[in-house]
Amino acid sequence: MLQQVEANLATVDFAGMGWQYEDPVARAELTRRIRQTGAKQKLIVYSDLVRGVEFHVPNIKHGASYSIDTSEWEGLDRALIGSFLGQVSAESYMQAGFLASALVVNKSGFRPSDQFFEWMEELGVLPNLTEDTVLAFWADQVNKAHNWYSKHPHGAT
Repeated sequence: MLQQVEANLATVDFAGMGWQYEDPVARAELTRRIRQTGAKQKLIVYSDLVRGVEFHVPNIKHGASYSIDTSEWEGLDRALIGSFLGQVSAESYMQAGFLASALVVNKSGFRPSDQFFEWMEELGVLPNLTEDTVLAFWADQVNKAHNWYSKHPHGAT
């Protein structure tokens, strides 16, 4: 199953994807936090990932500073972080062959959001969202991320 998933993942045009929200400075900070977490072979919860990050996104508040209130996530917060994690994952996949956002998990289930797996299904990577499929895929991505970041703690991804 993982071989087919890898083959499916290789067909995704990450470079051609458009993103709803962009801020290179905030994306770099999120990437840095994920990289540090991966180098320690750990996972990071969404709230710790975004805590204190100032987003300056042209289509949110006309580019004024926007921070995510981690005590009360709103729809915009989820869309914003989803877009940024998609960008970070696209970049890490194109550079090193893994999805960096696999290291970002929720507090309750200590695994990525359902949206992460639904995105993979929409892209044709996952054949279904059964627990076995999801867990095998996620474990593989976490392993690849941990291996990469432990060998490249200051790398570009």
